[in-house]
Amino acid sequence: MYPLKPLRKAFLLVGMVIFWVLPSNILAAENAKIGRPSLKKSSLNLAPRVDSGSDFPHNKSNKICSCQILVLQNNFRRQRNFALFAEITKRKNINSDLSITKKLIEKEKRYMKAMFYDKVEVINTFSEVTDCRSLFKKLKSDHKQLYLYDILDADIRR
Repeated sequence: MYPLKPLRKAFLLVGMVIFWVLPSNILAAENAKIGRPSLKKSSLNLAPRVDSGSDFPHNKSNKICSCQILVLQNNFRRQRNFALFAEITKRKNINSDLSITKKLIEKEKRYMKAMFYDKVEVINTFSEVTDCRSLFKKLKSDHKQLYLYDILDADIRR
């Protein structure tokens, strides 16, 4: 009776793989066939912003927003013009705030690449002294093909 226990465990493991992995791959393949139309070549010709603290206009916003426009690709599709934002409340040093938001965006991109996408490519980068919602609205009004991926809060301790 003891030799059957490892065999049962092997069958159980194979059964779990069949019921979890195969349906998700089949659904992903079906979504790729009938899913959203793929976006054409990027039409975003956005000039990158200089990230020096002295170049920022002095406005009344107490938030700093960094943004990266991304191309996301996995085995089934290539998605363009996804905006990933990180927002932090302004403190004394703008350069340190910008580095915090950029590190948070880089961490999120590593996570995206490890879990969901084979390739994450940066098209453009922005940083402004404003909140991320208004920056996204401004960019979206100029470029209709821009999609919001996420707005990350850099004030939360991680």
